[in-house]
Amino acid sequence: MPFPTPFSSWPWAAGLYAGSLLFSILRKRRTALALLCAGFAVNTLFLIGRSLYSGVFMPLNMVTGTYFLPWCLALLIGIAQIFDRGVKADSFTVFPIFFFSLAALFVPVEAYTPSPQHDTVFAPLFFIFEVMAYACFVLGGWFAFLSMVGKREDVVFNKLIIWGFVLYSLAQVVGGVWAYLGWGAPFQWSERHLQSAAIWCFYAAYLHLYLSPKWSPEKKMRFAAIGPVIVILFSYAYYIT
Repeated sequence: MPFPTPFSSWPWAAGLYAGSLLFSILRKRRTALALLCAGFAVNTLFLIGRSLYSGVFMPLNMVTGTYFLPWCLALLIGIAQIFDRGVKADSFTVFPIFFFSLAALFVPVEAYTPSPQHDTVFAPLFFIFEVMAYACFVLGGWFAFLSMVGKREDVVFNKLIIWGFVLYSLAQVVGGVWAYLGWGAPFQWSERHLQSAAIWCFYAAYLHLYLSPKWSPEKKMRFAAIGPVIVILFSYAYYIT
């Protein structure tokens, strides 16, 4: 039986993420954390349901579109809290999850149907690496912005961007293999491929400039904070147009 349409089930996950943000603003951290975990669980069930949308299990539908990004953000925040005591599930940290879960309500993405191009392990692997990289770039840029305005003092944003660059580079390799198997060429002069190349070049430039002693911490933070804007414009423009 096909899974219900995104508009009939995604609001539950978005609502729980919104509740987590609300209670974190009210400084009810235990309730906020409980709602965040509940939102993550519902988000997970939703993604599993998307994989069964066509009546045939397709892992590709679990990791594509705007619905996988909030899941990746929530996962990264959970991991960051384990390894970095400076990262807490407060209103500033939860806000990106709420923002992108809300955006998914207005930018629905249709599920893929079975086809020869999608029947390969490289298709879901590409989106796993790409969307997880987006999550690293978004959180890294957001934490850099918070550091700029004095809301937090840490350097975790650079670690996130480095991991994001590694994952994004893997996505380009895996994506090239998928494109070759599905369309006969590892790279095409299409809008999608050029946008991916632009994002990769932007973060490659950031990592080079970050190591330069001539760049002050403030300049590095500004550069990092611009990144999510580019990622959002390119990724969501692809789904809207």
